[in-house]
Formats: sequence, structure tokens, C-alpha cells
Amino acid sequence: MPDVTELLEQASPREITVPVCLAGDASGDLEVLESELQQMGEWTPTSFGEANPAAEVQERIDAARERVREATVPFKFRALGHRAYSTLLAGHPAPEGSREEPYDPGTFLPALLAVCCLEPTLTPAQVERLLDVVNDGTARTLFSAALAVNEEPSPIPFL
Repeated sequence: MPDVTELLEQASPREITVPVCLAGDASGDLEVLESELQQMGEWTPTSFGEANPAAEVQERIDAARERVREATVPFKFRALGHRAYSTLLAGHPAPEGSREEPYDPGTFLPALLAVCCLEPTLTPAQVERLLDVVNDGTARTLFSAALAVNEEPSPIPFL
């Protein structure tokens, strides 16, 4: 049996990385173009010199995908450790009468993002600005990753 001291020297906090596209306009453009291409259906040329209109739309899709790729940022989260997480949680108690969550989501979740997001580093003010720009789905993705890295056990593959 290995020595616990040796095991603890090898231990590290759990980390999770989630990609987030910060250019809502670029992802919106991509959705519109992909829908346009899908609606075009089968194309049958009427002459040998006629170009497939889907080719031009596909080129625009490729350019839009590149814009989305360029605007996508990997957000890397690291677990705080049980004590630090519990302390942060205790600092943001649920509002009176709330039974949904053990914390105040309006204050706890932004505070959690600020302290456990390694890359990019975020100040509380930057978190607030980010939450003013992204939609609710993107905010939930970030919150879910921050919660998961701190609350869920690390996955263990079948041995």
C-alpha cells in the first residue's frame, strides 16, 4: 500500500475546460447560413455553365465557421478545494424562503466564476461585464462548469 504522504504530493485539484464563443453575431450568422443551405435542397443544373448556388453559401458558411472558431475561448476552471469552496458557499447564503439552491445564485455564481476560472483570469468586474454580454445559455454553461469542477467527483475510467 502506498504511503499517503506520497499520494498527497501527487494530488492536484480537478480541472475542466469548456469552449465558449464570445461572438454572438458570428454564431448567429452561421446558424442562418446553415439553415439557408439546408433549405436549398437538391440542385439540378439547367445548363453546363450554371454554378451550384449552394457552393457560394458553403463558402460563406466556411468563413462564418472560421469567425466562430476565432471567437471561441477555452474557459479553464480549477476546483477550489473543499474548505475554500465551503467558505465561498457560506458567504452567499440562499435568500430567505428559497428551497431551490443552497446559495444565492445572483451573487454566488459570479463570485465562483471569478475565483475558479484559471484561463482567462477574471476579476469580479469582468465577470459582471461578461454576464451582461453573453446569453443565459452561455452563462449557464460557465456556471455549470464552475459548479461541476467543485462539486462533482473526478471521473475514473474503468480499470
